[in-house]
Amino acid sequence: MNAAQKAAQQRMQNQAAHYNAQQAKAAERGPLHLAAFWLDVCRKLAKDALDNGDPSVANRLASTLNDFYRGHTQ
Repeated sequence: MNAAQKAAQQRMQNQAAHYNAQQAKAAERGPLHLAAFWLDVCRKLAKDALDNGDPSVANRLASTLNDFYRGHTQ
């Protein structure tokens, strides 16, 4: 593994540790905070994909949220 690959792997490990800690904190605060955590993480994934020219992640997130909304308002 070269230096760039090691750095990328370390970044992914750091991000996973950060997300795990944030998820645990959100869970302690209650279900609405946990839902907000997941929404924020998904929005970041969608934004990163858009920044890389891929709108499919944002489109899928929007569709999923729309389905969720419809499923809970009918």
